[in-house]
Amino acid sequence: MTEKAMLIGRVATGNSPDIALHDEYVSRRHAEITVDGNHFVLRDLNSTNGTTLDGLSVEPGKSYQLKNDSLIGLGAALGVEARAILRFKESPTVSTARMIAIAGGTGVVTWLRIDNEKGEVWVDGKLVSVSKKEYDLLLCLRGKAGKVCDRDELIAGVWPDAVNSAGVSDAAIDQLVHRLRLKIEPDPVQPKRLTSKKGFGYTLIL
Repeated sequence: MTEKAMLIGRVATGNSPDIALHDEYVSRRHAEITVDGNHFVLRDLNSTNGTTLDGLSVEPGKSYQLKNDSLIGLGAALGVEARAILRFKESPTVSTARMIAIAGGTGVVTWLRIDNEKGEVWVDGKLVSVSKKEYDLLLCLRGKAGKVCDRDELIAGVWPDAVNSAGVSDAAIDQLVHRLRLKIEPDPVQPKRLTSKKGFGYTLIL
């Protein structure tokens, strides 16, 4: 992106946003990112279900400065967690930006609640202490709840600064999954909430 606005929205007939999402809680023209001087700014385009920036609600039509690794939540209606979360990445050397989807349209995970504003994780109604990487892993998996999240998607969500996926070992991913299972599974030895499929990836069960 240089001077052109980057539109974020839901795919629909006659509407092809730059960042296309498939979720009914995301408006067709939900938000946009533009350049203001030397900064990138986010603006909600009067979306139906709202936008958040780093867990805080943004006011429609008002510009908010983005920073590297800012989290943009879409479809965050009152009392409802954001249905899609994007991580903003800005190149340190040139005026370009890219977005990494770390959570997309999701079904309801009945046993899990994530408070994006407070950075808290609740399992079976109880507050669970998790590390930053465990939290990011849960966000990534929750974004594709019920579906397989492959290795590249996990790395993009948990290790966004990795130069390439080869820089994160399978052992590092497995160890992180193991630590998270100890905190969310009734019986970590026989996981039923965070399952794996060899050669494909991991799935957070609804």
